[in-house]
Amino acid sequence: MLKNVSGVVLSALILTLVSCASAPKVMDKKAALFFNAGTQSLMSKDYTEALTNLLKANEIQDNNPEILNNLGMAYYFKGDVNLALKCLNQSLKLDPRNSDARTNIASLYYEEGRIQDAERLYLEVTKDLTYDKQARTYYNLGVLELEKKKNATMAESYFLQSLKEAEDYCPSHYKLGTIRFNRREFHKAYQSFREATMGVCLNSPAAHYQQALTLIELRRFTDARMKLDDVENRFRDSSFAAQARTKMMELNELEKRNKTLEARSPGKVIQSPEY
Repeated sequence: MLKNVSGVVLSALILTLVSCASAPKVMDKKAALFFNAGTQSLMSKDYTEALTNLLKANEIQDNNPEILNNLGMAYYFKGDVNLALKCLNQSLKLDPRNSDARTNIASLYYEEGRIQDAERLYLEVTKDLTYDKQARTYYNLGVLELEKKKNATMAESYFLQSLKEAEDYCPSHYKLGTIRFNRREFHKAYQSFREATMGVCLNSPAAHYQQALTLIELRRFTDARMKLDDVENRFRDSSFAAQARTKMMELNELEKRNKTLEARSPGKVIQSPEY
């Protein structure tokens, strides 16, 4: 699903780049070379190189909405939100149907606390029936409802709509998992977290770690231990490895206490640790 465009995580939201494969054929050949180089640098998080190349592309061919969209993203990641918004708004002015630019403006508004403006733009994007990245749009709306409005029910409906657009959109599976975990719907949460580690999210440590926490709540302690061990070994350089070690020690202590209680009082209900 993501082979023709690269999503960039902005906090909990998803930004959109115009990829090399999506660049229009009408772009000047020399400008296209710098555009492609700049876009590749954006995706590899070399933002200084990205800005340098995209500025060159813009010098050769100004007023190109695709170049301006990615140039805006380069400015954003270099810390200049004002220039980022200027480029994105110019991109949208040149092409009023540019849903990529509209989505990115909405995400920057979200970061600035302009929640109503962000929501308005996201909803405008959902009306673009030809836009092929609506899974991201509904995901972003779900995040807005969950994080800013504290409306888990509405957020859930947006994440489900996101998955109707793209059933393998793993960020939405992950957010559904967190909602269901907090509701103590642990069987559903576990399934959502499993879906959140499929496909392009296979190496997402957060979803694997959440699987372990959910398995503990389900009292599947052996499976939880295996998953914690997997997280610690597979993601050694992430903060989740340390969290997995800590949780493993807590699980060991829990099982020791329960064995002691069972020896003293047979049939004692095993309680899961608090999180």
